[in-house]
Amino acid sequence: MKHDLSGMNHKYPSILFAKKRIGRVLSSLSAVRNAGSKAAKIPLAPLCIIKAAGSINGQPRRIRTGAGPGTGLLSFVLLLFLLFPGVSVYGKEESVSETGFFLDTIITITLYGDEDGTAMDGCFDLLEEYEQMLSRTIEGSDVWKVNHSEGEPTEVSEETAALIETALQYSELSNGAFDITITPLVELWDVENKALLTAASEASETEADTEDSDTEGSDTEGSDAEGSENLDDAGGSVQSEGQEEAADSGSSEGSSLIPSAEEIEEALSHIGYQNVTVDGTTVTLSDPEAEIDLGGIAKGYIADRLEEYLLSCNIESALINLGGNVQTVGTKPDGSSWKIGIQKPFGSSSDIIAVIECTGESVVTSGTYERYFEVDGKIYHHILDPKTGYPTANGLTSVTILADSSTQCDALSTSCFVLGLENGMELIESLEQVEAMFITEDGTMYRTSGFPE
Repeated sequence: MKHDLSGMNHKYPSILFAKKRIGRVLSSLSAVRNAGSKAAKIPLAPLCIIKAAGSINGQPRRIRTGAGPGTGLLSFVLLLFLLFPGVSVYGKEESVSETGFFLDTIITITLYGDEDGTAMDGCFDLLEEYEQMLSRTIEGSDVWKVNHSEGEPTEVSEETAALIETALQYSELSNGAFDITITPLVELWDVENKALLTAASEASETEADTEDSDTEGSDTEGSDAEGSENLDDAGGSVQSEGQEEAADSGSSEGSSLIPSAEEIEEALSHIGYQNVTVDGTTVTLSDPEAEIDLGGIAKGYIADRLEEYLLSCNIESALINLGGNVQTVGTKPDGSSWKIGIQKPFGSSSDIIAVIECTGESVVTSGTYERYFEVDGKIYHHILDPKTGYPTANGLTSVTILADSSTQCDALSTSCFVLGLENGMELIESLEQVEAMFITEDGTMYRTSGFPE
């Protein structure tokens, strides 16, 4: 039976996190120019900031790169290759791109034909509006109000209520693999901030070791100056499930980064999408200590709304990247398809293993290598299993979803990753006009029947 769902970890990291990522983009410009891959064929123009609007702690929240052949691709190529492993874009046409920090991530929008900037301004207005509506951490947002209601019925906007209902449908469809009540676990594991902590610690150790080596006159070269800060390029095995794994790590120096079995059990007691009910525009949590997080579906939903808005503005050629969630609008200006590259898990930013041609579709990838910290050679990533309470460990490193709806792609990429290869493949094959590619730890790629080769 086919299912038609076409209608259907959000905690702000520190500003340091965004600054470090932006710094890596700028410092890696030369590397991208010289990368020995398809990406190296893309001409990159010098960075030219000509517009800034809004700020976070005094830092520009929105920047625009200059228009002209190749210039609009600068932020898109750099951000996609260096910041958001899993997705990248190839092409060369006249464009204008703007990059900003919204939705807990760095986003980039590239438009063709927006001569006066009106459509771009409208896109960023929508981003601001949806962030204020759907963010878990912004006081007064719909999600914030639900989470602070102590179980009392809470009025939200029609869009928020509809999105929560859609999320609950995906929870049912995936048998709970996708669950918006996972917030207690997200806060407990706090993967993004722990990734920063371990990266900074390892970078300091590397620097100290290098200084010691230089002082002693060793002929051995020091490690990369950034140490393990470049988390996207690191490797390692995914942790096994269960309390034994946590216990094994208990004697390590990094054991304080791993929640105890008791803490995980407590968090799990408040997780269950069945605790959420929607009646019109009223949302109720039956467990007063439960909290919802729309981070696993909101970016996809917003990408769909941005596409609708751009088409209403007669923009027929555009690329929307919301932290690795890529939505293509129409075709390239010359009528050809967009080419979306899928990065090799734990590979370098230029290590592309598959290229998908798109005309109006969305591509979303979820992977263990996107956000994680490492303790004693084991990786603890951000894709948490709502049933076990631990980072999902089923042999997968990456799941890419291709569909017309970015909302579908967003929810299904997480759902299928948690479900695993066999159950995830079965789910996607049951859906109309949705395809997927799964990559296992040994690098094997598995495609659903309609996924492009």
